Amino acid sequence: MNEPVPYTPSPYAPSPLLQGVVESARPYGGDVQLAAERGPVVYVAGAYGGFVAVRREDLPTLPAPLPLAPVAQGPDPLAQRMLAAGLGGGALSAGVGFGLGQLLNALAGVGSGVALLAVLLAAARIIPPARGGGDVHVTQHITSRWWGRSTGTVR
Repeated sequence: MNEPVPYTPSPYAPSPLLQGVVESARPYGGDVQLAAERGPVVYVAGAYGGFVAVRREDLPTLPAPLPLAPVAQGPDPLAQRMLAAGLGGGALSAGVGFGLGQLLNALAGVGSGVALLAVLLAAARIIPPARGGGDVHVTQHITSRWWGRSTGTVR
């Protein structure tokens, strides 16, 4: 029962539906080539994400490097002008903005100073001075009589 059974092909013909599948299983490239016959192979990334075997002698070679062109001294004059225009415009707008900010800050300080002065002047008129506002004279008259009777007045 455990003896291997030799392979015997099926006596049935393949279905007409599978006829195209069986024919498509044949290699498209024709005869099979052995590795010794075709030379060394390099696998290169294909267009659909897989790898494709390419003979090493069929790979494109790198082009020879071109001789270096002489480099002009200094940056491009047009680039210099464009950079200067951009930096100059930015510096101008920053300077104008900074100057206007300083001017408005100074005006706000002057306005708050004037408001403080007005409050102080109003307070000086309403509240009488505590010192140096004049001399105070007090006059007291005491009259003493017999038997301990005394009267006094303050002016």
